[in-house]
Amino acid sequence: MKKLLLTYAARFVALGLIFYSCGSSGADTPEVTISGTWTLKKEYNNEGEDTPLKEFPLSTCDKATTLEIFSTGRFIEKSYYEDSIIIGECAKDSQDTKGDWEKSANGKYLFMYDNNNALSVKGATVTIEKGDLIVNMIYHDKDLGPKTKLRFIYAKVQQELIAN
Repeated sequence: MKKLLLTYAARFVALGLIFYSCGSSGADTPEVTISGTWTLKKEYNNEGEDTPLKEFPLSTCDKATTLEIFSTGRFIEKSYYEDSIIIGECAKDSQDTKGDWEKSANGKYLFMYDNNNALSVKGATVTIEKGDLIVNMIYHDKDLGPKTKLRFIYAKVQQELIAN
């Protein structure tokens, strides 16, 4: 009986090792990447230092804003807003927001904005949560203070496959 239990225990351990070694190879797990095109889904901001973030209502035009993240380490955000001259029409902001990105040791991504951007960005971290791209930014606002926060949530644009 003892020999039978040892045989079953050995089989169980061997089976566990097989499942563990197959599951830990990483071959079946796709690497999460921020590269691609993302559309603005939600925006949050605070009203100055040490105040909680509140959702900012977005118009249809605001939601046309895209964030293109290139595998080369660059990004470009193209912003849209409702044109006040032609009601109901969306207009593209004349200046794109650009910068560089890199992956940090803790698994987050860092955005470094070019100096010619309108905001005086102090820091921006990017994560992916439940398929959404989350950009958390701290910048200096002359009216609201040096630690004004923004959070942008983007959804990935799905590329259509073209059948031959």
